Amino acid sequence: MNEGRWGERLAGWYLMLHGYRILERNYRVGRYELDIIARAMDGTLCFVEVKTRGPHSFGLPREAVGQRKQQYLYRAAQGYLMHTKAPDAPVRMDVVEVYLRPFHIIHIQNALEM
Repeated sequence: MNEGRWGERLAGWYLMLHGYRILERNYRVGRYELDIIARAMDGTLCFVEVKTRGPHSFGLPREAVGQRKQQYLYRAAQGYLMHTKAPDAPVRMDVVEVYLRPFHIIHIQNALEM
């Protein structure tokens, strides 16, 4: 399993341990993909982008979510909302940073504009 998939799995476990219910993993809308779609304990629908860094990586993982990536995530989220006819619950875009060495996870809520 590559670092990215391993990071997504760890991020999912982290979210569940913090009361989130995972609704989808690797949800695809055409060529766009959402790593994790989860529901927070307050009912907020969370579209989560996971960024993983190994011991030899440079820069903050959140810096890898540039303007183009944000547009893709937004389109995928809109596709999910249209396809599932989700209720008018609040929604947000989060980023979960997974650092493999030393291991730690940072969850940034509302990291991206919806």
